[in-house]
Amino acid sequence: MAACAYGIMVGRTESRAVPAALRSVEAAALAGLAHSACSLAGTALLLRAPTPARGDAAVAEWYLDETNQRTTVLGLNLLIVGTISFVWFVAVIRRRVGDRENRFFGTVFLGSALLLAGSWLLAGMLFATPALSGYLFGVAADASDIALWQAGGVTTASVVATRLEAVFIISTTTVGRLSKAFTRPLVIVGYAVGLTLLLAPLPNTALTFVFPIWVAVVSATMLVRRRLIESATAGSVQPQANSEDVE
Repeated sequence: MAACAYGIMVGRTESRAVPAALRSVEAAALAGLAHSACSLAGTALLLRAPTPARGDAAVAEWYLDETNQRTTVLGLNLLIVGTISFVWFVAVIRRRVGDRENRFFGTVFLGSALLLAGSWLLAGMLFATPALSGYLFGVAADASDIALWQAGGVTTASVVATRLEAVFIISTTTVGRLSKAFTRPLVIVGYAVGLTLLLAPLPNTALTFVFPIWVAVVSATMLVRRRLIESATAGSVQPQANSEDVE
């Protein structure tokens, strides 16, 4: 009984602390679309950097160019904004699913999301470091050093993050299927994309664009079906006693 009363109190406090508009299906969809747009643009800008195979002179000239430096920093900032939007996207989805969330898949869903956010930020930092070196200190690293930074960025973005994206997509699709928030076509697409990212040969920088596109599709579907989703999850957002807590 005490646990039930505490859950109701926390739920009411949360409702007062976070406006309904920020917890709505529209908020999740808009955050997802913001993540997709910022991540796609940021990744594209970061990948403009030349490969070390062009030689020390060409690479140094590119990284010492002020326009290229500013463009790279812009790409990093867009990636950061996209990551923040993704965290909000995850938070609102968890809020909408509520007590209907399967604990096992919900834990995988949240854990992979947090690891993903860290991986994207690390990859962006690795890609942007040579440009920031030139921007801050007027010094360009040689091709061999830049190769290490870029290899680290590619490994983080297209090997580590891609596998985590696959886990996130599969767990999110499962949570959406169990809570009736995802349509059958969206479930099929989610599992197909997740398995593709999980089994695809790596590294492959082209795969870094797959996840933002999937989030955009999910977000657009949520906007179109927001009334049905709100009806399906209306009961789940009310705090309920959990049998394990009561015991």
